[in-house]
Amino acid sequence: MKVPLDNGWAGEGPYAGWVAYSFALPYLVPLGAEPVLIHVDDEYLRKRGVEPQGFDDAWMHTPLPVSLLWSAESHGTDPFVEETVLASTVLARITGRELRQTHADDDERQRSVVVVMIPVRGRDAAFTPPHDGKLDPLTLAHWLVGDVLRSLRIVTNAPFPELRYRSLHPFVPAAFGAVDPSHGIRFDEDPVMLVLDHIPIHAVRLGAVDRAAVGNVFTQLTQGSVAASIRDHLVRGFAEHESGDYRASVLSFAITCEVMLDSALAAMLWEEGMTAADAARIWVDASSITSRVKKMYADRLGGDWRLDVSKPIGRWRENVVDVRNSVIHSGRTPSVTESSAASRGTSELISFITKRLVLKWTRYPKTLAVLCGPSSVEEHSSKAQRVKILKEMERCSAFAVDFHRWRDDWLKERALL
Repeated sequence: MKVPLDNGWAGEGPYAGWVAYSFALPYLVPLGAEPVLIHVDDEYLRKRGVEPQGFDDAWMHTPLPVSLLWSAESHGTDPFVEETVLASTVLARITGRELRQTHADDDERQRSVVVVMIPVRGRDAAFTPPHDGKLDPLTLAHWLVGDVLRSLRIVTNAPFPELRYRSLHPFVPAAFGAVDPSHGIRFDEDPVMLVLDHIPIHAVRLGAVDRAAVGNVFTQLTQGSVAASIRDHLVRGFAEHESGDYRASVLSFAITCEVMLDSALAAMLWEEGMTAADAARIWVDASSITSRVKKMYADRLGGDWRLDVSKPIGRWRENVVDVRNSVIHSGRTPSVTESSAASRGTSELISFITKRLVLKWTRYPKTLAVLCGPSSVEEHSSKAQRVKILKEMERCSAFAVDFHRWRDDWLKERALL
């Protein structure tokens, strides 16, 4: 098949042909069928974090004239109809009563498909995955589609989600077309299927789940357990990282750490007998989390709480606090590497705090009981002390209700100051 080049590029220069990637989006984008031409220059790439050393000379030469061809396609049943039918079928099976049909049998799903065509220096380079920190054409295609959708969202206020890498379908059809003498593109080869390195969430299959464990967590979560809340923030960060939403994951990890640190300090103050109102004043006098970490934990729990050394607290400051602040103040999106480091820093911080609480169990048994579980004792205590600590934890677990009421009052007092 021959495709004419009517996009302003006459086929001159160092390119041997074009690679075409086809992306099916889960929604309809109101863009016409006329090709969109985008000239990708060094400045665009620099804003994306690609410096000249990241250019792959095997396939690219800037500026790159890239074409995006949008089309609206009808394929399959509309998901709203499909899900309604599925839910109604299960309800009918349980109740024995059929729901009256409220949709047409020929309801179809309207979706957009975009084909991104990028000039490349050779066929092999067109299908080479990322390597050695170099930019590959598929990544560039994803960026351009995502940026078009962001621009459309700004203009229309349409609630399009971010087109993150991990939200792409893991199978991407691609084809290489050679430039012929009449400045057209000839697609004489069969397309290939590129396989991305992720699995969409709807394809994930979980093994057997302990229903009792789920029930216990449900009870803790819905009754306001701070320990369950911390775990909720943590695993939300894991999920956001896996889905490729690195901005959200970094923020969730930062929330996890701050809630863990604040809850540990609040619980210790409660166990020391301080009133909620007096405790709230501490957060006014030391308003930043790092200032509280400097002053209020080491004397109570022991261990190294310095912010400037490569230990759990220092790595939390570097990989969670600093990255979170950078994201908030600059509006940038953190990298996968930064999100991974924030994840490790968060898990390390939680482990450090729980270990300190286990080691200080005789001084703060109630705090240990409301923030940690038996697994923390198993991990951080000596065999000689384990039975005693677990027994004391069980005794003190009855005080959790008192702490959570005190915590509610403390949060109210903080909001008033």
